[in-house]
Amino acid sequence: MKALPIGEARRRLPELVRRVAGGHGSVAIGRGGRPEVMLVPAGTPARGVTRRPLPGLVEIVGSEDDFERGGKKLRGVIEASLRRTAGLIGRGSKVRRAKPRRS
Repeated sequence: MKALPIGEARRRLPELVRRVAGGHGSVAIGRGGRPEVMLVPAGTPARGVTRRPLPGLVEIVGSEDDFERGGKKLRGVIEASLRRTAGLIGRGSKVRRAKPRRS
């Protein structure tokens, strides 16, 4: 869908409003031919992100003890990663400092 340039939409706004309100369809407005906004009739539901429950998509299987063991394992993996990172930083990877500019 090609977009009407913003400047042209500004000049033709009263006409565009009459057309859209009269049922002639929505009008895309944007820059560089890419739509950024839509002029739609009042009462039209927004086409944004619709959030709705998705039953049956996720099922937790296992006991509370399984959950605790998984949490401990994850904490161990994170701690090991942090130790490796600290070791790399502590090995002397020196940061070069920029020389001051002389004016």
